[in-house]
Amino acid sequence: MIEQNDENYRANANPQGQLVRIGAEAVDLNGILHIPQDARGLIILAHGIEDSEKNPHQNVIALASAFQQHGLATLLVDLFSSNELALDARTAFFRENIDIMQQRMVGAAEWFLENPSTNTLSIGYFGMNEVGAAAIAAATSRPDIATAVVAVGDTGGLGDEYAPRVLAPTLLLAAEGDKDAVEHHRHLLNLLTGEKRLEIVPGENSLFENQRGFDEVARLVGGWFAQWLVPIV
Repeated sequence: MIEQNDENYRANANPQGQLVRIGAEAVDLNGILHIPQDARGLIILAHGIEDSEKNPHQNVIALASAFQQHGLATLLVDLFSSNELALDARTAFFRENIDIMQQRMVGAAEWFLENPSTNTLSIGYFGMNEVGAAAIAAATSRPDIATAVVAVGDTGGLGDEYAPRVLAPTLLLAAEGDKDAVEHHRHLLNLLTGEKRLEIVPGENSLFENQRGFDEVARLVGGWFAQWLVPIV
């Protein structure tokens, strides 16, 4: 169940999904799970800490809906509690803490593999900006779990040390006008040794500045996960 004081999370809830609480490491994570009929795989769409003006929650919720049209289950999950968000506002301790984020992403994935109703779904990780770097790190922590990875936006170089050990097919996306993100992704692409692709989406500084940009991101990411996520036999 969702914590009563977590108003921000409830405000962004998808009414078509199931509210779940997932044990990951030493914490419980709040999530919204949607499993379409005959789902072929599950995407963990993790949300970290962003400036509120960027409204990343709404972008991720809209993407999850698009992915469901590909026959993919989705988990929208906040990696941090309300108390941790408040602490980060004072200390900035969590926002670039790749270790904590990747541990919680892996913990969520393990929770699904231990659940009889979802343990036949292959799992992919999706993250924006710093969480994208955490998704790459999570793929190296339990390479037997991650079937595909997508990192969107500027990872800030935070995923570089993990990239050479990634086995899962990895898609990198950046907006054409976001020079830092493009530069970081090109460097990251060179470090990745497995199946990989970099897509530069036309636009200014944001992948989601208009409907056309959103549609292109949804098409590329949805297609990537649909290609690589297959049921576990």
